[in-house]
Formats: sequence, C-alpha cells, structure tokens
Amino acid sequence: MSDHIQRFTFADLPVRGEIISLEHSFQTISDQHQYSSTLRHLLGEALAATALMADIIKIEGKVALQLQSPSQVKLLVTECNNHGHIRGVMHPLDPDIKDYNFRDWTQGGTLAITIEPEQGQRYQGIVSLEKNNLGECLEDYFTSSEQLPTYIKLFVGHDRITGLFLQAMPNADNQEKDNKIAFEHVTALANTITDEEALTLSHHDLLYRLYHQDKVTLYDAKPIKFECSCSRERNERALLTIEPQELMQLAEEHNGKIELVCDFCSKKEVFTEQELAQLITTNQGTEAVN
Repeated sequence: MSDHIQRFTFADLPVRGEIISLEHSFQTISDQHQYSSTLRHLLGEALAATALMADIIKIEGKVALQLQSPSQVKLLVTECNNHGHIRGVMHPLDPDIKDYNFRDWTQGGTLAITIEPEQGQRYQGIVSLEKNNLGECLEDYFTSSEQLPTYIKLFVGHDRITGLFLQAMPNADNQEKDNKIAFEHVTALANTITDEEALTLSHHDLLYRLYHQDKVTLYDAKPIKFECSCSRERNERALLTIEPQELMQLAEEHNGKIELVCDFCSKKEVFTEQELAQLITTNQGTEAVN
C-alpha cells in the first residue's frame, strides 16, 4: 500500500503519533499540472500535512490548507476528507523558479487551516509564517491552539512524501515534568531520521529504527487516494448563482456553450444553451444554494 496513514502509540510514554506516506496521489496531482520538482516540494509538504491534520482532527467532513503570498505562492490549496480523499493545486508566480526557500516564497503571505464538518459550523484558524518550513509553522499552531507540545517533520522526494506527527498527551496531576521528558525523548530520536530513511523505509521499519527500545503499537493503515470532489451538479449550482439573462448571454458569446474546468483535476464540463435553458427553467421559483 503506497499511500496510507497510520496511528501509533507508546505503551509507557504519554505521546501519540501519526505517520503518512504518499506516492501515487502525490504523483497524480503533480503530473496533472506538470509542476517542476521545485514546486512539487511545497505542494508535497502541504498534501502530507493536510492529510495528517484530517486524520488527527477526526471529523466527518474535510480539512483544507490555503496559502497565499505576494512573493511566489499566488495560491496553494490542499484538501483531505475523512475518507482519505486528497486533492491539491498550486499557482506560482514564477513556474520556472529553481530554488526552494519557504520563507522567501511565503513572505508577506497568509496561511489558513479550514475545518468543514458535514454537520456543524465551519472553522478557520490562521497560522503564523514566521518559521523556516511548513512543518514548523504547523507545530506552532497546534502547540498554541491545543496547548500540547507538537512535532511535525515532512520529508519530500521527487515521487514520495513521508510525514511524521508527534504530540504530547494532556498532563495528568503532577506529571508535567515527566510528560515533558517523554516528549523530548521521542522528538530527539525523530530528529535523527535521514531523508533516505524516511523516503525508503516502511512505516514499521522506520518506527522500529527510531523506537525499538520503546513499546510502540502501530495501528492498521488507512488508505489515502487522490479523488476530486468536483461534479456536474456542483457546476450547475455555481451557474445558477448567475442571473439567467447574463448566463444565456455568456453562452452566446462563447459559441453557444459554457465550459467549466476544475482547477484541481482539470476535468471539463460543457453546458450548451439548451442545457442552460433547461437548468434555468427547472430551478425557477427555487432558491439556488451555492
């Protein structure tokens, strides 16, 4: 299984963890847009981080990461839902840039995490961009928002991403010092991972390499795959937000049809004037909800 995420716990340490590897989905998303290896680096980190957050937060719905800056990243959006379906897109200002530097690319930008449950209220948190990489920025966000020390390390190769998440458990009475020592222990070992190890070893072998002296339980793998949530029905709802006269005029100006292309997967949906007229007629007297 090339694309999967697994939870793990320590029997004698108050720390929880998640580990993720992405190959096929990462390659599919990157190849759809023909991103360079430099652009793939940040996209890969964002995809792995978003999938980790979706599994950690555990909601029926989706988690999205959105980054915008006037420097290099005009727009980066990655999403993952509770079924492990992931997608992403990136619009760089310079698609041929050769050197990757997270701080330079994101200077003056904003990074947001959006949680959208299927039932309930949408929530958005803003992440500071003061650190040297995406993992460190998200560490600060989790540490401050959940008041729990958090460690996130993301490894990106040309065709594979591996991500490691570690978080201290809430302190029990009089255990703050012990919990701190335990967290420092597991993160110190995690810092010894090389890129080659992270990108070639299985989850089991990597955790054994790090924590063979600790009692670690690795739980069943959850598959991750690329799947876009775009659909003709969603496009129809989007078209219905346009005034009928304006919609028909738009079609007339484009040879009797409107073409909508998904920014994530590049799938094209074509609506003829006849189909648009039928759509308008069917929905007359109802309120369009986008």
